[in-house]
Parts: sequence; C-alpha cells; structure tokens
Amino acid sequence: MKYADSKSPVAREAHPFFFPLLLAALATLLLQWYAWALLLLILALYVLWFFRNPQRTPASASALAVISPADGKITAIGLVPAEGFDDGQALRIAVFMSLFNVHMNWSPMSGTITSDKYFPGKFLNAMDDKAGDENERKILHLRTTQGKNIIIKLIAGLVARRIVSPVKSGDDLKQGEKIGLIRFGSRVEVLLPSDSELKVSLGEMVQGGHTLLAILKDSSTPIILPENPE
Repeated sequence: MKYADSKSPVAREAHPFFFPLLLAALATLLLQWYAWALLLLILALYVLWFFRNPQRTPASASALAVISPADGKITAIGLVPAEGFDDGQALRIAVFMSLFNVHMNWSPMSGTITSDKYFPGKFLNAMDDKAGDENERKILHLRTTQGKNIIIKLIAGLVARRIVSPVKSGDDLKQGEKIGLIRFGSRVEVLLPSDSELKVSLGEMVQGGHTLLAILKDSSTPIILPENPE
C-alpha cells in the first residue's frame, strides 16, 4: 500500500496532535488560565506548520536524475561500503531534517520497490553518522525504470518516534511521489552507484521532491538486490 497523498496543505498525521492541543487550549481558556491557553494554542499552530504538505515539481526531467527525498541540510556525502553495488561501495548522500523543515519524504526516482525492511533501533541524534546504521529505520530498495538500483533509508532521530511510510515491495513509484514522513526531526539517506555525478555539496540546503542531488551514469550496471524473504 502506497502513501495516500492528498492536496491538503497539512498532512493528516497532524490530527492526533493538533486536535488534543486545540481542545486543551479551549479548556484552559474557559478556566481563564490564559497563559496556558496561549501556550497550548501556539503548540497547536506549530503542529499544523510542522506537518505542512507542499506540492513539488522535480528540478530535472532527466530519467537518470536523482532528486532529494527530503527537505533539509546535506550533512554527509561520500563513498561507503555497500553490498551489491559495483566495486562494493556506493555514493551516500544524507539529508538532515530539523524541527523546522518540512518532514514529508519523496521518491528520488521512478521505479519499483524490490525490497522493504524495517529495523527497530536507537534514537541517536540524526546528525550523527552512526544514526544511519543504529537508529530505528526503514530501508527501501528501488529498481528504477532504467533497470538501475538505489537505496533509500528513512531514519528516525533523537526526537522522532515514528516512521510513517506504508510503501512496500512491489509498489510502483513515480519520481517526486510522496512515500511518507518521519515525525519530529530525522534523516534520510540515498545510496547510489559510486560513479554517479554529484550535483550538491556538503552543507547545502535542499528541497525534497525538487532539488537535483545527482545524475546516474548511463554505463552503470544494474545491481541485484534480494527480494523480501518469505
């Protein structure tokens, strides 16, 4: 089941947080606890702002373009060991989402999900490179429409406590399609063939569903990734 996107300016995941805060603000207002009412109202409005749901268009129409899966800051770029990729390594690009960024996640390329795996784990600061291997995370293997393969890692952070991404093996995705969100501070990584042409730099701010991260080489050999176990 894919993530059910809507054109609403606020994602539906805001509801469990917004309505209780709003009711509490109204209750404290009736009790004339004005300071508490104001604080709760500010928190309710922050929740609406945090779960904002923008509509984006990819910056490049190239079939080999890789767009950012998240809003935020590029905190890591480099080659890392990765099974299944040519020469045993992949180009990793990590995007850190702070409490002030949009937290929707987008598919970086068009293709089919060939494997989805969820791993419970720690809740280290998502700025920490160890978070990608030790924190709670969901890993998606995507085979692109050109037969290439990339990996998307949705990683919970210090404050985040839930990855909301119903995308699973067999789902067909379009580039820029929403694949879910991570609540309250987190990190998203993409792993690409090591010879991909990088288009961003460390520390750069990017927009999910829009900013061009890299371009895959035509000569890349598709990697073979295992399907989900029975």
